[in-house]
Amino acid sequence: MKRSALVAAFVVGIAALSGGAALAQRSKTLAVESPDTLRALAVRNPSAMYLYNSNDGSTLLYVESQNGRELSILDVTNPAEMERLAPVELPAPSAFDFVRYVGHHEVLIRYRDGAGAALLNLAHYKRPVLMPAKPFQDATVVGTVGATGLLMAQTGEGAASGGAATPRNDEVRNYEVMDTLHPRDPVLLATIDGVCQVLSRGNTGTLFLLNKDGVTVVRRLRVEQQYQESLDQENGN
Repeated sequence: MKRSALVAAFVVGIAALSGGAALAQRSKTLAVESPDTLRALAVRNPSAMYLYNSNDGSTLLYVESQNGRELSILDVTNPAEMERLAPVELPAPSAFDFVRYVGHHEVLIRYRDGAGAALLNLAHYKRPVLMPAKPFQDATVVGTVGATGLLMAQTGEGAASGGAATPRNDEVRNYEVMDTLHPRDPVLLATIDGVCQVLSRGNTGTLFLLNKDGVTVVRRLRVEQQYQESLDQENGN
């Protein structure tokens, strides 16, 4: 064999070995699963997903697809043994976004075609049920207040659903503060018109909303108590 042919064969062999070694490499701390490696992860035309922790310790990943008409359910409790449950058909008019968890078992969703909002009841997590959510139809969630509180803006005035944007000083919005402990019958705590700025204090969970009349303060009583107790401990009281 000519020298040039030997060199070419050697180069090809080294390249093949190098390529094989690259494919065989594994991380000691990370693992990547994809629809190509795990069939259960393959979903056609997905639009959004939501992670839910059930009362029995299971963790479910809901993947919305087919323009909101189908909900795929993945049991991801043990990431090493993820399992796909039977999909559920939904009477949704369009694709939707998951806004946030409200109440005990419900998730607030908002349709992308402007048809409003609904509740997805996950009490029986293998059989989610779509329910009406009339109190949420004409407002957009722009922030949260603790586990059950929502800061809502009139539709068209707020940020994208689920966002946490606050108005600039040169614009005003009308806000509602709502307690969603019972999401099918939420309690409207306050309506604040013409809000030009919103500030929050993390350690006490306090929300401050400024309008022409002054400052409206939304307080989280349990967080305040916990913060005061921590201060007392630090001061030796």
